[in-house]
Amino acid sequence: MFNQNETDTSIHGSTKPARRRRIAGALGVVALAGGLAAMVPTQVASAAPANLFAKVAADGSLLAGPSVARVDRLGTGQYEVSLGTDVRNCSYVATTTNIYSQALQAYTAGGHLSTNGIYVETKNQGGGLTDGAFNVAAVCGNPGTSFAVVGYSADLVRSSSGASLTNLGSGRYNVSFANSVSNCAFLASVGDPGASLVFNPSGVYTSRGPNANTVYIETKNPGGGLQSGVPFHLGVVCPSTASASEVVVDKGGMPRRGSNLASAFGQSTGNFQVVTGRDLTKCAVLATRGQPDSSVPFNPATVEITTGLAKNTAGIQVRQLLFFG
Repeated sequence: MFNQNETDTSIHGSTKPARRRRIAGALGVVALAGGLAAMVPTQVASAAPANLFAKVAADGSLLAGPSVARVDRLGTGQYEVSLGTDVRNCSYVATTTNIYSQALQAYTAGGHLSTNGIYVETKNQGGGLTDGAFNVAAVCGNPGTSFAVVGYSADLVRSSSGASLTNLGSGRYNVSFANSVSNCAFLASVGDPGASLVFNPSGVYTSRGPNANTVYIETKNPGGGLQSGVPFHLGVVCPSTASASEVVVDKGGMPRRGSNLASAFGQSTGNFQVVTGRDLTKCAVLATRGQPDSSVPFNPATVEITTGLAKNTAGIQVRQLLFFG
């Protein structure tokens, strides 16, 4: 499923310049726009405004996020995004923005400073904390979205109303929702279900499940092996989500499903451009490695946001893990 070029000569666990292997893979990509009126969700007990997101620079500066009260840089690679509402009943998904030759990965948890916060750590592939730019969103079950948060013991910690979890074996899960998610994008991040830390630099990958209501999830270690005990946050964003664009892209860069006016194309191996009908300058763009159908997302990879060719586009880069192969 993956084409490869370039030889990896980088140092594991560092952010020093290196030549990288790039791979082509299917993606779920979502762009969230700002300036929104609050919407009351129908599937969670505690109401939260729609499209709670932040676009954050490596130094902790807030680049976009109309509902963000502040961003605190708590230490190297450690950040807290404080929103204007309680987000404890939500899932937290994040994607790093490419600023180094080695891809970073983002990990999430509940706020350490308040119940309005999302805690984010950015790490290199050796697991070391490294300052990094990122986009993060709270998915709270507002109209057009669904979510689930799964704990260390394969337990469903919180979710949209009517969701269920099936543990299929080591690092393999089905998350089923009350409504069809077959036309939606699936975003996932490794993250603590509470407000603790996630120490292992593992990955989480998505595809369609065995029916229209289900998302299939795999959690893997940095070597690409299925790994149990990895907590994750899942956010499902559908075309009906207010002020958001979503598109699912296959390994060749072709859009397989998504919002109206959302498209994509491949620039080169592992490099894609997502095209929307809106200015993305003040939006958060998030992406997850997965499969556009119900096949297994076999090869692990990192995904980062890169510069778009125009204001209505965003770049996505997919890379082979440094430890893989």
